[in-house]
Amino acid sequence: MLSREGAPSGGKTTPKHQMLYGWRTLDGGFEGGALTGRKYVRFVRPVQVAARGNFVFVVDAGAQLLYRYDLSIDQLEVVMDLKGVTAGEVSDIYVYQDHSFLLVDPDSARVLHFNRNGRLIRVIEDSLNLIRPVAVTYDEQMGRLLIADGSSDDILVFTSTGQLQGVIGSRGLSDGRFLNITAITTGGAGIYVTARLGHRVQVMGRDGSHVDTFQPDTVVFPLAVAVDRGLNAFVSDYLDNSIKVFRDGLFLESIGGSGSGSGRFKLISDLWYDGGFLYAVDSLNGRIQILRVEMVEAEVPVEMVPLPAESSGVVTEGERDNTLAGEEALPETVPVDESQSTQQVLETAQDELEKLQAELENARAELEAAKEKQEGKAQLPDAPQPAPSQMGATPDLNSQE
Repeated sequence: MLSREGAPSGGKTTPKHQMLYGWRTLDGGFEGGALTGRKYVRFVRPVQVAARGNFVFVVDAGAQLLYRYDLSIDQLEVVMDLKGVTAGEVSDIYVYQDHSFLLVDPDSARVLHFNRNGRLIRVIEDSLNLIRPVAVTYDEQMGRLLIADGSSDDILVFTSTGQLQGVIGSRGLSDGRFLNITAITTGGAGIYVTARLGHRVQVMGRDGSHVDTFQPDTVVFPLAVAVDRGLNAFVSDYLDNSIKVFRDGLFLESIGGSGSGSGRFKLISDLWYDGGFLYAVDSLNGRIQILRVEMVEAEVPVEMVPLPAESSGVVTEGERDNTLAGEEALPETVPVDESQSTQQVLETAQDELEKLQAELENARAELEAAKEKQEGKAQLPDAPQPAPSQMGATPDLNSQE
């Protein structure tokens, strides 16, 4: 288990808390094959990570390469040489389900969309509104792109094809405003936004409204954020090289710390959650640490009243009088014959089914009788009509007179 610190004793607690366990460390991998020969290549300075199933995508700013690592066969592959593709260092990556991916290039004010083989599909840019993109994510629920702009400190909303739709938030220190955005992601509660100053972690609704602000004074300098399907949020803190775990905005625990050993970090520049695992970029240690996420039920103390020694399990009248004062006596435990109970349920269900069938037959008989009666009326000769002089005057309800 990774080193950790618990939540403040005076703070709020939740019925469940999250635990992270060390699972695997990637500091590189084997390139090549049987014909060309295999060699082990180490990461130089990884900065961004994304994962889909067995495939882990790593942006190595030191080598200026985008790698794809196959966990199932321990094979490393170069997807793209970033030299000449981006104007500067990639600040974020997002990988779709089909393994196409987005790269954020702040220096050129663009977000680049490539297919799984590294061929450019489209360029997302807006010279008036997108000045310095710093983070990107895809909102699967709404089918749209969210790009955080570090110049105006807002979140631009684009269609999947790159048309600007609107904006979420603005610069400021109040709820729903940001100052120095560092990362964004989406989850069940909405859009999670981390910022260097002010309200450091906030949740925004998909309609642009402010939903929640994480417990204050828990994260000093957030760099990355990831959210699992249970709405647990993981935030990396640059100050102490830790991963802070939150549930419903409440701080639960702090994982890791500064160092180069297992479960220790030097600059956690990115986080990504996929399939029960949290991928953390341990940038200055030149590696990706993969942590297993496990839900742990909170222990609830249960007060039990012991039975007397060699008790048969049936509480006698005398034993009831000896229970603790102010407490109600325990009810007698009656053994249940499961086979008998099941048989009773089946018999009851059978009786209800027979009643329903009888009601259905009665309804069908009534319907047939009504149908025959209607047909009989249609076959009768028309009755002779009285002469007009014998009929009384009938007012016309539709007449306006």
